[in-house]
Amino acid sequence: MSLQRTSVVVLHDNFVIRSGLTSTLAACDDIDVQTHGPDDAALPGCDVVVADLDSGMHVLDLVRKLPVGTQYPRVVIVTGSEQEWQIRQALAQGAAAYLLLGTSGEELVSAVRGVSRGGIHLSGAVSAKLAQSLSVEALTARQEDVLALLTAGLCNKHIAGRLGISVGTVKTHLRSAFERLQVSSRTEAIAAAGRRGILPRASP
Repeated sequence: MSLQRTSVVVLHDNFVIRSGLTSTLAACDDIDVQTHGPDDAALPGCDVVVADLDSGMHVLDLVRKLPVGTQYPRVVIVTGSEQEWQIRQALAQGAAAYLLLGTSGEELVSAVRGVSRGGIHLSGAVSAKLAQSLSVEALTARQEDVLALLTAGLCNKHIAGRLGISVGTVKTHLRSAFERLQVSSRTEAIAAAGRRGILPRASP
């Protein structure tokens, strides 16, 4: 019985990492690998794209623009970026797997095979980070905006001006954010947001 073959395109901005990913996947009898530079958007008929975060997001953007019914690849992100907001953004845009650099070759192959069959795969560290975030009530988009500008060093008045809201509203958002992050000061809020990796949203 012939193996069900999976066509994979590797896109990564780091040559050494791209070579390692390609070598690992090419060693599998059921995987056919092509390698392209990070700016190559030609992905004709492949089943899976393995990419760094930026390249993967670019592919996901292209996929969303394809006509309904078009065969499109599933995207496996392999990256050192482990901020919660980055992970959530990639998954929200349609990434099928999110792996961190240093993942084993066995896990990479398992992820590619799994997503080619319609599955989802998160590395253990990514799953743990998302699970931990569930223990704390999520911030609203506006609370994230306010915290991002606070982190950039803006005072309440300047935050209000940048977002087009009143200073009182800024204070209200901060109080609510403090409660959700379980902190009691601006410094603690910035530190907690940094640990969770939930910023940035607003552009200072």
